[in-house]
Amino acid sequence: MKLSGKAKKAGVLLGIMMIMVVGTVGVYSMGLFEKPEPIIQPKPSYPIDHLSIDASFLLKTGETNESVNVSCDLFMTNIWEKESGEIKATAYVSEQSTNLAVFKNTVEFGVIDANSTKELNIPVKFSGSSYKVEILLFESNKLFKKITLSMTVYQNFYIDSYGATKLCEGRTLAHVQADGQWSIVNDKIDIKSIQ
Repeated sequence: MKLSGKAKKAGVLLGIMMIMVVGTVGVYSMGLFEKPEPIIQPKPSYPIDHLSIDASFLLKTGETNESVNVSCDLFMTNIWEKESGEIKATAYVSEQSTNLAVFKNTVEFGVIDANSTKELNIPVKFSGSSYKVEILLFESNKLFKKITLSMTVYQNFYIDSYGATKLCEGRTLAHVQADGQWSIVNDKIDIKSIQ
């Protein structure tokens, strides 16, 4: 049986279309059996300066003949519409004359809710000298703020070997009544944002 030219062309065209359909179905069916790629969530990015220090205070929390304990209290506000990352603070107390750290403390505070303020308390310890306290603030392990406090710490009195109270040189009973055993003079505060 002889096919006409038109029938041959139609058969070739039908064959090509069948190959395309089978190929397309094969490609898509292979995709159905593949394991889907896991969706990777991007790390959260925080706006610059969404956390600010609104106030800072030094609060004496205890004292002995050798040292005085102080809490560096910071009030931090999150102005972002979402909660902050995990907040951690590390404080270094360095003698200003040598610039060597004599005390270190790290405190983890967790997150700060959206549009709210949280009080951060960082305990440090001093003895009589001039100090620089550097507080490094981290959000989700990224340094974002550095606070430097300069201060001088004076002992007002001490107990001698006989148990008698002796005033330190330059200190008066007025100092003792106002400040207890130790006086702390906060000379300067500097807050620097790290970007």
